[in-house]
Amino acid sequence: MLNYIKTEFNTLVTCSAIGGAFSFLVGGVDLPISSLLTLICLDYLTGIYAGWVNHSVSSQVSFNGLKRKVFILVMVALANLLDNAMGLNHMFRTMMIFGYGAMEGISIFENFDRIGWGQYIPAILRSKLIQLRDERGIK
Repeated sequence: MLNYIKTEFNTLVTCSAIGGAFSFLVGGVDLPISSLLTLICLDYLTGIYAGWVNHSVSSQVSFNGLKRKVFILVMVALANLLDNAMGLNHMFRTMMIFGYGAMEGISIFENFDRIGWGQYIPAILRSKLIQLRDERGIK
């Protein structure tokens, strides 16, 4: 029983340290960062589901997606540190969050189209997504 309590305590301390470091690096866990994290999770999950539906699930593609998500959070952390160094009030951080949030939203719509839910995307947005996909040469 004592070993279980010690393990649980160590786990809580580790999770608290990681959460505190994350919160410090991204400038606090407020609505914009929570929204970005939600979009990141939705994009990753819809990407996996789209791969599953199209029978093209790949651990390499999934790992590359995770690397991209970590890179997004690193860029937000760098923007926050730049804001702190320059004495700005989260200006660069907010721009990064909104920019990457828009990219994640577009990626979610692309995944919806790959899944077969394209009819639920507004027509003008879907036509632009198809145009972008054709320009990139993506199937």
